[in-house]
Amino acid sequence: MNFTWLNKQGVESDSGFIVQFTGRYTAEYRENGKALTLEIDGEMSEVCFRKDQFLKWSSCAKEQKTAINNFKEGCIFQGLKPVAI
Repeated sequence: MNFTWLNKQGVESDSGFIVQFTGRYTAEYRENGKALTLEIDGEMSEVCFRKDQFLKWSSCAKEQKTAINNFKEGCIFQGLKPVAI
């Protein structure tokens, strides 16, 4: 998977999803015209997020898992360590 920087806080994958940090305690996951705002926390290079927030993304467990994995990959590309709690 390849990423392109959108700005200093966001990346877009070659498969079309976007991981964008929108504030100190918020991030967005966007794909196919949908957007999910996530509450995040963490210190230094860690990004902590609750997996249950992705229940709002889709009622399908497989789609939730894909979105979570995509979010993690976008974080890793940005030099961050995603921590699901």
